[in-house]
Amino acid sequence: MQLSRFVSAVRRRRDARATKHQFVFVVTYGRSGSTLTQGLLNTLPRTLVRGENNFYVLPLFRAQALAQAFRRKHLKHNPASSSSAFYGLNEVKPRDFVLSARQLMTRHMLGSVNPRSVDVLGFKEVLWHRIGPRETERFFAFLDQVFPGAKYVLNRRDHAQVAESGFWRAHDRDAVMSAIARVEKIQDYLRRTRPDRVFDTRYELVTSDDPAVVDGQLRGLAEFVTGHCDDALLEQMRETLGKGHGPNPFGKSKSEPPRRVTG
Repeated sequence: MQLSRFVSAVRRRRDARATKHQFVFVVTYGRSGSTLTQGLLNTLPRTLVRGENNFYVLPLFRAQALAQAFRRKHLKHNPASSSSAFYGLNEVKPRDFVLSARQLMTRHMLGSVNPRSVDVLGFKEVLWHRIGPRETERFFAFLDQVFPGAKYVLNRRDHAQVAESGFWRAHDRDAVMSAIARVEKIQDYLRRTRPDRVFDTRYELVTSDDPAVVDGQLRGLAEFVTGHCDDALLEQMRETLGKGHGPNPFGKSKSEPPRRVTG
């Protein structure tokens, strides 16, 4: 067991060295100001944060979990033999899912952007509520393997404002509040388990009428992601605040078509 832990630790260190980028993800729910947060992150130097992708990393994690469970169950049936119904199952390695997921998602996040021009890479997503309570710990362990040292921006907004905004208005209020509560439980989990890798933002503070409050949020976000924030960068982030973000920015959500909430 000790040897196994040692080998795993060596692999994690090797993976971290082999990974060329740092990673940051926005953990939130819809209509929380997440696209504005995405815009602020993309204002930072050598930082590329993409938008929503239907959270396809979750099925990748579940595929690994299914393969692992199936492998554990049937290793006793001699899968190394060509006469076994499970021939080759012993060759299915959980680590392959990690490396493949990293390569796939990094390539998708970079797109046509030169990888040498980017230090920090990530995406924002609003479907974190799809993570089941019983799989939370295992999912983030998987995500940490795929993206070593990943940081998490935890974005919140007043619940009543969220429920009355955009596509949420077309859904049962209890279902909306349940989705919000689930995401905030996940945020609490990340604060508790990865306190040095999370940063809290709040829509009401980022858009406050108090310049000192706004600047505190902007500086904090920049320093969390890049390690610094000079006056020039702060001014660029202030300018970003003045731009519309999302399909119907700054409360212009009445024309937004309804979307179905999936869990």
